Amino acid sequence: MHLLDKLSRNLKWWIRHKIEARVWRKRLFDVPAPQKVKWAVLDRHKIPGATWVETGTYLGDTTEFLAARAAMVCSIEPADALYQAGSRRFRNQANVRLLHGTSETIFPDLLKELRGKVCFWLDGHASGGVTFRGVLSTPIMNELQDIEASLPNFSSIVVLIDDMRCFDPSIPMYADYPPRAKVVDWAERNQMTWHIEHDIFVAKRD
Repeated sequence: MHLLDKLSRNLKWWIRHKIEARVWRKRLFDVPAPQKVKWAVLDRHKIPGATWVETGTYLGDTTEFLAARAAMVCSIEPADALYQAGSRRFRNQANVRLLHGTSETIFPDLLKELRGKVCFWLDGHASGGVTFRGVLSTPIMNELQDIEASLPNFSSIVVLIDDMRCFDPSIPMYADYPPRAKVVDWAERNQMTWHIEHDIFVAKRD
């Protein structure tokens, strides 16, 4: 990336984060938290030297954040336009691998390749605009089932799931989401410690 382009992008990020922080304070720190706060959660719970798997590349900002801290980032994006934009953005970044498709189609083969330390950032859900929407708003239970089948391949694992406020299907707009108890049951069945931090479900197993 050209130096001036990088400085311009960093300035835009700084302005956006300042605005988001101000709005968050006005909302009395209610969910959802600003992106910078979510990034702090990811950074705090990362496994050093691990491969990251991200569902939902979107504009690539979190992909770039993770790539600065990870050996490899595999980011899955089903929306054609967003995938093409991400491919251009990361074309010269060796530790970013963009995969085009839904997690339902990509996870089975991708997870067979992964070994050792792995961190998952599961944020692939429809949120309007240019984001992709499949049959359901979120494929989270399919993703968790695939991860569970691959657990013997991982020496340590962290699974972070965004937007836990949505995991209440009694609310009509979140009818496609599983109840939060299903995610908790999944973590406990797989002997993971878990907690919720800034609307992010954090499950770990060493």
